[in-house]
Amino acid sequence: MTIGHLSRPTRPARVTFYNQRGVIVDDQSLLVNGVRFPIADLYCIERGRGPLSPSTRAAMVVALGELFVVTPVAFVFRSPAVLALALLTGLAAAGGVLFCGRRWPASFHLWAEYQHRPTLLFTTWDEQEFGQVSRALLRAIEHQQRY
Repeated sequence: MTIGHLSRPTRPARVTFYNQRGVIVDDQSLLVNGVRFPIADLYCIERGRGPLSPSTRAAMVVALGELFVVTPVAFVFRSPAVLALALLTGLAAAGGVLFCGRRWPASFHLWAEYQHRPTLLFTTWDEQEFGQVSRALLRAIEHQQRY
């Protein structure tokens, strides 16, 4: 009589790792807004950032435009008042870019190879939600490898 059947782990019922805001991660699949991705079919999972928000890009364009206009004017006139004004406008432009970058950050993306193609699985602006979903997906992959 062998006891091999006692030492093997039995597969528990379906385990849910994350279930909020239209995203469900369980030990079998990732479900995002009605689209189901089986965990066994996901390879090369990567986390990344999306492009800059439109407001941040606009602030950068304004700052660069201001730099190209104010700098030559400051060098032509060379008065302390004009140099101070150029410095203040440069600081204001940099502050605008920093503000927009913090207020509207780049989105967070979760990518994987699915059916032999790079596929965007999940995207959000919320860093905390992104961390929870990506960690849940990693736990689901580890769980599936274990059983």
